[in-house]
This record gives sequence, structure tokens and C-alpha cells, in this order.
Amino acid sequence: MRIILIFTIIITYFMSNSNKNIDSPTTENNKVKSDSTRTMLYSFLEQGKGKWRVQDDVVMGGRSDSQLKITENNHAHFYGRVSLENDGGFCSIHQTMEKNPYRIPDKSKAFLLRLKGDGKDYNFRVRTKNGRHSYGFTFSTKGDGYWESISIPFNMMEASYHGEPVEVPNYAGENVMEMQLLIGNQKEETFEIFIESIEII
Repeated sequence: MRIILIFTIIITYFMSNSNKNIDSPTTENNKVKSDSTRTMLYSFLEQGKGKWRVQDDVVMGGRSDSQLKITENNHAHFYGRVSLENDGGFCSIHQTMEKNPYRIPDKSKAFLLRLKGDGKDYNFRVRTKNGRHSYGFTFSTKGDGYWESISIPFNMMEASYHGEPVEVPNYAGENVMEMQLLIGNQKEETFEIFIESIEII
């Protein structure tokens, strides 16, 4: 009886250690692979409001109004009202980094925005040192109260300047001097969106 009991304990010990040896490297390798595929550009959770500022159509005589605040959970809270008065029609937040632009890693293909929207359309834009135009892409949000990840492929971001198309190739991954999140759906509306982070994938 003792021999059977000792034999059972030995088998159980080796089976337990064998499983640990198989699982541990796999979990660690997956973690490294996941981290290596992303580059964080800006995390409101860790960096707060930073140099992000509101820029509405009032700079052109419009009447839109918006606010940017950091919540208790360190998310960016961008909200307000878009007005079409005086040829206005947009609200935005932006961050300019001309002296220290964001470096975009080689072989990167898209921006990844982590946010919670209100069901409305927004436009994400970046500007590089190659001209005064910016590259933008309009995306829809679900508005279901849950966080979502919005992937914006570089090759889908079209160039424009003051809302007018510019005849240059789409964004090709150049270093970024300015990032902007804008709402301007050619109608009067209130809006509210929460942003957690902006990454490169």
C-alpha cells in the first residue's frame, strides 16, 4: 500500500512540473509578441492632458464650443456643441509637437485609437513636416457605452488643407508633428467622446 501511495505522489509531482514547464514559456512569448507589435504614441491614462488643446471653428468666426477635461479615471473627455452659424461647423482637440515629432516605426501600417464614442462620426488627422496639409480619415463610433478600438490604416488617410483635398499621395508613415481629433458632420449637434490612448500598429 505504501509503495502504491509513494508511486502516485511521484507521478503527480512530475505531471505538475511538466505542465508548468510547457505553459510558462508560451505565455511569456505571447506577451512579448503582443507588446512588440504596438508603439504607444500617447496615453491619457499615464500622461494626462499634456499639450492637448481645444481648437474650434471660432478661430474662423464660427460659434461652436467644446471642452477637454480629464476624468477621475484619467480618460480624456471631449464634449461640446457643433454650430453652423457664421460658416462654422467643427470642434476639435489637437496636440502639436513640431520640435520633437513622434517617430513612426518602420513597417507600421495603422493608428489604433482606444475610445468610447457616442455613435457619431469623427475624423482623426496627423500632420508631418512635408507641407501644411494634414492627412485624415473619418470613422464611426458605436455609441453603445462600451470601449472600442478604432484601426486607421495609413494608406486610407487622405491629404487636405482647410477642408479642401490636396493632390498628394495618402499618408505613408512619416513622423508626426501634430495629431488632431475632429467632429464636423455638416450639421448642428452635441457630442461626447472619451479617449484612452493612441497607438501605432
